[in-house]
Formats: sequence, C-alpha cells, structure tokens
Amino acid sequence: QSMVGSPVSPDLGAFPKFGGSVGHYGTLKAGDLLYLPYGWWHWLRNLDHFAISVSFWSTTPPSDLSKGVPETFSEHMLTRVRRNLETMIAQQHGPENHDSSMLGLRDAILSKKEQDPVLQQVRGLLAAVRMPAEKQDVFLLECIDGRFGVDWNRHVAG
Repeated sequence: QSMVGSPVSPDLGAFPKFGGSVGHYGTLKAGDLLYLPYGWWHWLRNLDHFAISVSFWSTTPPSDLSKGVPETFSEHMLTRVRRNLETMIAQQHGPENHDSSMLGLRDAILSKKEQDPVLQQVRGLLAAVRMPAEKQDVFLLECIDGRFGVDWNRHVAG
C-alpha cells in the first residue's frame, strides 16, 4: 500500500512532488504481460472480477562465502550481482534518475570512457566478484539494453 494514498486523490500536502508525476495507462488482455522496471511506482485496477496478478522477485538464495569468493559465479549468483549493481546505482543517483544513469553507464562503456566514475565503480564491483575484464562489458550491456531508454508508451494502446 502506498503512503501517497489513491493516485486519484493523493495527499499533495504530504507528497508535493506527486503532483508533477506522469501516468501511463493501458488495458491488458488475455495473454498480455506488464513489465514494471525497477523503482517504478504503479497502480492497477481490474475492469472486471476475473483477473490474476503475479509478481516475480528474484529470491536467489544467499551464497556461502565463508571460504572466500568463488572462482566463477553461477547464473543465480550473477542474478544477485545484477540486482545489487542496479540497486547501488539507483541509490547513488536517485530512482528518478535511474534510466539516465544506466544509459550514461552504457554510453561510457560504448565510448570507452574508462575514467567515468560510475563505470569505475561498477568495474570495481565486478572485479570483486572475479568477473574477468573481457566479460564485463557484455555483462553490463546485457543488463542495460532493452530495459532502459525504451519508450514504453509506444507499447500502450489507447
């Protein structure tokens, strides 16, 4: 439950920035899927009594690092690295800047701007999990491409 209350009649005294928010709307039909990017606040309404909602949260089990960092990370462990990386960037630059921060990281990778402070910080995280430098760019671009810088409105009819 949001502290803002209903988006139809929000408490703008307590949450004045909500007045400048922009909404998107769409109607899902059978077989449709709605993807909500990290940090997006959302409000859904059912048009009829028959609807189902499924949320997916990565529940990758904690890894036993008591013997040190493993030489290679499993796919499950890399899922946690992706989430931690994304959370770190969102916390540092603010969720409202998350899209532009991730796109800035992408630009730094593609432009080979190794002195970019965000890229240096991310490379430090990936080095700590023993990801070889030659695999880092591919890993990062897979995290970013298709998720950030997308005009989601073009996928919404109406």
